[in-house]
Amino acid sequence: MRLKNGETVRHLEIWIQAVIPLPGRTFLSKYFLVVAAWFWLLGMVLAPAVYGSRWEYLNTYEGVDLYRELRASKGKLPFRATADLDVPYQKIVMALVDVERKNDWAPKLKSTTIHAQYSTNEFEYSEYYTTPWPFKDREFLLRGTITYQARQVLFAAVDSVNQSYARKDHVQANIETLEFAVIPLSAEKTRVQFTFSGDMGGWIPRFVKTIIQRKWPVRFIQSLQHRIQTVQTLETARYRALNKGPMAVPEVTP
Repeated sequence: MRLKNGETVRHLEIWIQAVIPLPGRTFLSKYFLVVAAWFWLLGMVLAPAVYGSRWEYLNTYEGVDLYRELRASKGKLPFRATADLDVPYQKIVMALVDVERKNDWAPKLKSTTIHAQYSTNEFEYSEYYTTPWPFKDREFLLRGTITYQARQVLFAAVDSVNQSYARKDHVQANIETLEFAVIPLSAEKTRVQFTFSGDMGGWIPRFVKTIIQRKWPVRFIQSLQHRIQTVQTLETARYRALNKGPMAVPEVTP
């Protein structure tokens, strides 16, 4: 329960009256109240910083910072990967929305199918990924959005409820969190943050889990950067049609 400052003090006064005998109450209550209120308010300020972080830095692998989830749900395969790329943020958006050619560079991605388009920035789609033998390939059946915010472009997706699009020859993965944030640092430099939490729809061996959490996001970001740096034409009709909001691109001070 969140209390206003006045309510906090009143609660402490009631507690003092309940536990401190009357003769010592007048002397102690003033000083105890001040000290207790100070610690109470300090705890309220520091608690989000100490306990509110969901992710803990793990290591840096080939220029990509990797994080682990502190309170991961059982059966989930969470990861967060962050890197600064020497490319304009617009080109990253262009490469990501070109889903028909995403399998040319995204690791283990066989193909992508858009099932329905609800607006220029919202789609229902499937991504089909290959997995090592003898396990069945995976399908991510998703409803995704592209949102231009004040300081980032956010690609986000949740599980689709329309199972009529699901392929029977693939195992369905389940998504808890899927976000890819594109954050401009300057006109030519961009930070990307890839966050995922979900399960693969069935048992997979530990070595595959390690690949998914530690290596796959690194390869994805590296392949994305290589795609942008080697392909001359990235802009597509889908990118031009996006509803793009104003972006606050920081200026670099010489």
